[in-house]
Amino acid sequence: MRRLTSFALAALLATALGVSASALEFKAASGTPTIDGVMDDCYLAAEEVAVKYQSSGTTGDGKTYASAYVVWDADNIYCLFDVTDPVLSEYHHTTTFWYSDSVEFFINLTDSTDADITTINAAQYTAAADLPGKDNTIWNGRGGHWDANVANAKWESKKTDKGYITEMQIPWGADYTPKAGAKIGCVFHINSDEDGVVETREGEYFANPDLDQSQAWSTVANYDTLVLTDAVYVPPVEESATTADAGVIAALAALASTGAAALSLKKRK
Repeated sequence: MRRLTSFALAALLATALGVSASALEFKAASGTPTIDGVMDDCYLAAEEVAVKYQSSGTTGDGKTYASAYVVWDADNIYCLFDVTDPVLSEYHHTTTFWYSDSVEFFINLTDSTDADITTINAAQYTAAADLPGKDNTIWNGRGGHWDANVANAKWESKKTDKGYITEMQIPWGADYTPKAGAKIGCVFHINSDEDGVVETREGEYFANPDLDQSQAWSTVANYDTLVLTDAVYVPPVEESATTADAGVIAALAALASTGAAALSLKKRK
């Protein structure tokens, strides 16, 4: 019997159980990172989104996956993908990112649940891995939000020992004002060129195992939800050496006092 992909299997189970596939809800944190392909601490306050579910009909080997994080401020939304990818493309193809190793972040800043992204304030933003010939002044993508804001968006990527990190900065634009507690539509997506040959993409991976989001570039029908929270990263407080030493001294003093009392009682007998 032909092997079922994760999406096909999920759909089959949902049908058998009489359960409809549903959107997921993720949480973004508040913060302003530096766009350099390095994970800033502010991302640690955001939910870690596992991007690992293979799209139906693709032939990926399942070895590519990512953790994605989103933060936001008054001006921009930021998305970082930390990608594990054993084989990277031979070079950066500036006009067709999606056929080589790349990541895609989709947003929907409207209440629409089924519109074409080119007709509303929604977009697909596609940025590449750190590949030979990389040009981070060029994006791939589409959508009403894209048309109005891509000129002011930026991305950067860096190789890691397990793959690459790609980081995006996307302006909210004049037609949307973010606030804590607001919810927007989103999709997280990885393209994986698993044989290293450009324009032979084998794998596509998403964050939702139940919804078919392969048409996210066209319609917002199956987008997930992203909550803009006011959570911020708080560095851990390290106990100072002075405080720790004082605690040790106090404990030793208490122990010595107990020992002295015991010795005094022993002498009285």
